[in-house]
Amino acid sequence: MKVSLIRHTSVLLNGNEFCYGVTDVDVIPENFEREAQMAKREIIELSPDAVFTSPLQRAVRLASYCGYPQAQRDDRLKEMNFGDWEGKPWAEILTTEDIPNFFSYYINNPTPNGESLQDQLNRVQHFFEEKKRENYRHILLFCHGGVINCARTIVGQATIETAFASLPGFASHTLLEF
Repeated sequence: MKVSLIRHTSVLLNGNEFCYGVTDVDVIPENFEREAQMAKREIIELSPDAVFTSPLQRAVRLASYCGYPQAQRDDRLKEMNFGDWEGKPWAEILTTEDIPNFFSYYINNPTPNGESLQDQLNRVQHFFEEKKRENYRHILLFCHGGVINCARTIVGQATIETAFASLPGFASHTLLEF
């Protein structure tokens, strides 16, 4: 099964400064049209069997712009739930965490009232296993950088430890084979 994953456009919170995952952050209005047009050009020739989107507005808006306002919303395509960290500045979070162990810790341990990276990877994997059982040949997803990196991990392009060293660009297209 081929999977085309489109990351949402840039958002109002800077992810280098603020922690956001499942927070329903809106897109940057002045960037949206340009970035969305770039994504639309990437996928204009595709003929997917089905189209899915994260229910978060940054993904739904891009799906709609690209011609898929009825894309099926699926909670498994949401970004990681950072729990109590959602919306907080990274500078504040990192002063309360053990920095040397921070990035290995959250792989298997949930953030306070949130989920672990392994939890996110498991829900993304369940989504792909289900779609593969449904015999799709090609699906199109509008989602988040974390979902894309989980998918890259599932297909063996990276390990869970290395996949998150970089996120795919906003409005980028990642094609994977499952």
